[in-house]
Formats: sequence, C-alpha cells, structure tokens
Amino acid sequence: MTSFALAILLYLNALAATSYAQDPENDPDYRGNDPEGAVTTSKLQIHVPKTLTKPGGYEHREALFGIPPYGASLTQNVYYTEQDLCDANSINTRAGFPIRAQDDTGQMLPWPSPYILMVDRGGCTFVQKVRNAQRVGAAGVMIADNTCLCSFQDVCHPDPGHDCEIREPIMADDGSGSDISIPSFLMFKQDADLVKAELMANHVVRMEMQWSL
Repeated sequence: MTSFALAILLYLNALAATSYAQDPENDPDYRGNDPEGAVTTSKLQIHVPKTLTKPGGYEHREALFGIPPYGASLTQNVYYTEQDLCDANSINTRAGFPIRAQDDTGQMLPWPSPYILMVDRGGCTFVQKVRNAQRVGAAGVMIADNTCLCSFQDVCHPDPGHDCEIREPIMADDGSGSDISIPSFLMFKQDADLVKAELMANHVVRMEMQWSL
C-alpha cells in the first residue's frame, strides 16, 4: 500500500471513530443517510449460483475500519452462522450452513479456510463481529442487515414485529478497529435474506468482494 493510500485510510478510520463517539446513544448500529445518497468504491457480486448473479453487482456498504490489502479482491465460498460472534470464546466453527461432512468423532467439520463468513447484524459493534470472525479464520465478513430500509419497502419483507427504518446502518469504527486486516461489507436485508435461504438449504454460494482501500 502506498503512503498516500494509507494516509487516506487512516483519515477515514479516524473520521468514522469520531462519528461513532458523537452519536448521542453510542449505538453500534447507528444509521446514517438514505442509501440513495451513499457512495461506495467497492464491488459485491455472487457468482454461484448464477440465479443470484446481478448485473453490476449488489448494492452494499463497506466498513470504515480495518486495513485490508489495498486494491484487492476476494472470491470464496460463503458460510452463514446464526451465532452473533460477540463472544470470542463461544464461537463454534463446526456449526452454521451449508452443512458439512462429519469427522471421525461425529462432529461437523469446521468452516474450511479460506471463506467468507456471513453473520447477522446486532448484539455488538461491527468491529467486534469482524474481529472475532478474523480470529477464527474468516478471509472476509458479510454482515446481513436484519431490518428493512423504508426506501426498500417494495422489495424488502420485514420480520414479524419489526418496522422499517429510515436511516441505513453505517459500518463505523468503534475506536478499536485498527487491528482488522480483512474486508467486511454490509448487505441489505432483501438481498441477504436470499443468500441466507440458499445457504440454509445447503447450497453453495460463491461471492466476490472487491475494494479500493
């Protein structure tokens, strides 16, 4: 990474941390502006199954923390965990979807590295989730939003008891994200639900993540 690119990334991390600190409720899932006004410099695409491939890729949001390799890309199989990844000591890498073969002890095999780990939003900060995923071997993280944006009401179906929200989540730094070295994106609920359904049906999902910084 060039010194200029590193300086830009450090500036973005500092800016995100400041925004987090200024949030009156210090909410790890603070929601920002309408997605129509957001700008991303990264790309998210699904190559398998072809039924989930979208021309131009998926709308998403990128993390404002961590220092993944500059201008790189990652294409790997996705695994979905129903764990919130908030407690580093209780993560079970032998759970989740798709179902894998069993070892000699009858336990399901761990997520095979390298992989992209999909996890639901909520329970702790984005940084904490991504850090714990990194610690158990994930090469990238996809945060699945669990709340519809009101601007997507025509395509997003809220879970029972959940209303839509006006502002979208910002993957801001909680002030401790400098040790993150893997990429992480947020996928909006209407798209994440399709991916999770495919994974929970024990089908292979192969995803590509590209980023500039």
